[in-house]
Amino acid sequence: MMRTKIPESAKRIPVRPVALGEVTGHHHSFMSNVAETDVADLVEMYEGPDGMTYVRVLGEPGDVSLVHQEHKAHIVPPGEYSVTIQQENTDWGARPVAD
Repeated sequence: MMRTKIPESAKRIPVRPVALGEVTGHHHSFMSNVAETDVADLVEMYEGPDGMTYVRVLGEPGDVSLVHQEHKAHIVPPGEYSVTIQQENTDWGARPVAD
């Protein structure tokens, strides 16, 4: 994810995993670190006219983490972000990283 400004033309969508593992079936998802607070109260998701997914993290620093079943959770500071899928370079060109 990269810090950015969410375009005004972006449409709000339900909070969902930001990336799905094609190989393992795992996913990268947001989690609330605040007791009895649903992640949908702390994270807003948007889809831009270009199909890009954007995220607005609300609350205080430390309230939201990005989690994956096989990796360490990462705290996501409040702010606006674009979701980018990591690319890897191969002999045949660039492709999205398969998880």
